[in-house]
Amino acid sequence: MKDEKSASTKSKNLSQKLDIKQKLISLRWRILNQYVSVFVSSKKKAKSVTKKNLKRRSKYIGVSKNNANWQALINVNQIKKYIGTFTNEIQAARAYDLYSVAMKGEEASLNFDYTPSDMLERIQYFLE
Repeated sequence: MKDEKSASTKSKNLSQKLDIKQKLISLRWRILNQYVSVFVSSKKKAKSVTKKNLKRRSKYIGVSKNNANWQALINVNQIKKYIGTFTNEIQAARAYDLYSVAMKGEEASLNFDYTPSDMLERIQYFLE
């Protein structure tokens, strides 16, 4: 019984950690108060390319091909979080960026550079 209770508590804690709404509200406040001034992209680390995964591979961090669509996923504290499925690779990469900056702040690995006003616009769109 104790194991079941601790397992359900762990899953509740994990889902709370991956909820980005409160983190985005906090980030918006930090941007508006000029604590964060720039969001800089990172280079994707190269992995070995095999024929099998060549078709699924993206040039963007956190993005892979899934049949006809692109999907975005993020790893935070060894927890894989499915972000969503998108019609194109760039939409998936931008969605990854928003989750990444929400979860990791200025330490986030991003696919694109953003100005504070760009990031505020993306946060506002997500929160609506």
